Amino acid sequence: MMKNTGLKGYKLFRDYKKAIKEELKDNLRVIYTDLDGTLLNDRGCLIKDSQNRFFYENIKLLSKAEKNGWDIVLVSGRSRLQLRYNAMLIGLKNYISELGCEIVYDLGKEIHATFNTENFNYEITKGGRDLVKIIRIFKEAFPGKIESHIEWSMGRNYNALFVGEIDLACANALLKENGYGGLVLAENGFSKMFDTGLKVNHLKIYNLIPADVDKSSGIRIDKIIRNFNSANCIALGDSVEDIKMAKEVKAFFLMGDSFEKNPEVAELLSNYENIYITEEKMNRGWAEIIKYLAD
Repeated sequence: MMKNTGLKGYKLFRDYKKAIKEELKDNLRVIYTDLDGTLLNDRGCLIKDSQNRFFYENIKLLSKAEKNGWDIVLVSGRSRLQLRYNAMLIGLKNYISELGCEIVYDLGKEIHATFNTENFNYEITKGGRDLVKIIRIFKEAFPGKIESHIEWSMGRNYNALFVGEIDLACANALLKENGYGGLVLAENGFSKMFDTGLKVNHLKIYNLIPADVDKSSGIRIDKIIRNFNSANCIALGDSVEDIKMAKEVKAFFLMGDSFEKNPEVAELLSNYENIYITEEKMNRGWAEIIKYLAD
């Protein structure tokens, strides 16, 4: 196993795990989890780890979580339909799609938008004209560094997909300058699932979303709907966007390899007291947390 040993100065899960487990005892009801780079590796695979070796521990832990009465909720930038198939494949039923835009219960029998959709007038999905314009703006500003195809966003309702490696603050300033102040581009982790030919060091996933939406807002509304509080919830993730979930849960667990490719992650940790770092990478880090809590 490859452990990340360069995490001195941060709260490591190993140093706090006894206290965390005791605090969560008899309280934990919901586990909110990111997919790529967290429950899955960065190739979107559940049964292989960051080194592309077969790894089955998380499958066993899904069963343990169910026996403990813990609801595992997928929280992802993926569309509602994509997450339905993901959830069905691994035996789950509740998920938060499009980076917090929608909450879905029982594989789609009940769906809640998490923001006022009546005031959302941008056409950024299904080949919308605003998406076409924004793709052009970003490609001109960041040549060879960002990509999006219309078909990537055809099955989405409020969220458009980009990949690349760009200055996020600059991209969001461009949105405002061009009349898209109600939208933001959010960074949602790393991926090896795309072969784009872009000239980047570490390919990131970006989601173009409504400005008042993120993963934490999806969790906040889910807690209201189902009458949970923060003491009932934990979250796991690996990206800048995932870290925002920490404000809505008792404890947030960040995959240890998040620091290797994204220095912005370290800058955000001082904003929260409840973030703990795994030693293991990606889905092995997920197993590190859930196995200890479940046993």
